[in-house]
Amino acid sequence: MDNMGNRRFKRADFNVKGFITCENEECPISVINISLKGILVVPDHEACPELGETYPLRISLPHSDISIVTEARLMHRENQHYGFRFDSIEADGMIHLRRLMELNVSTEDEIEKELSFLNN
Repeated sequence: MDNMGNRRFKRADFNVKGFITCENEECPISVINISLKGILVVPDHEACPELGETYPLRISLPHSDISIVTEARLMHRENQHYGFRFDSIEADGMIHLRRLMELNVSTEDEIEKELSFLNN
């Protein structure tokens, strides 16, 4: 599962709770790490996501009432780890995600490069 050398986007370890909406039910998830492009999670119980399908995700930021809300596509599943790629994200959510990444990545220049890559 370790293909970190092939990644274009820096990931930040981020141990928080969130929710995936699957079959009209909000199921709790534990976030393992996050990037500007996607997220790795572990469902807190048996989850239903199917590979290639898109699901609403809500990630709660600690010590605040802020949530990042996104539509994300399940790209891979290995053991209990589910890897999602963000298909869309609210503007406020992107602002919070960018700030989160700035706080957890070594230089702001790296974030700027990743943001410009997303726009291409």
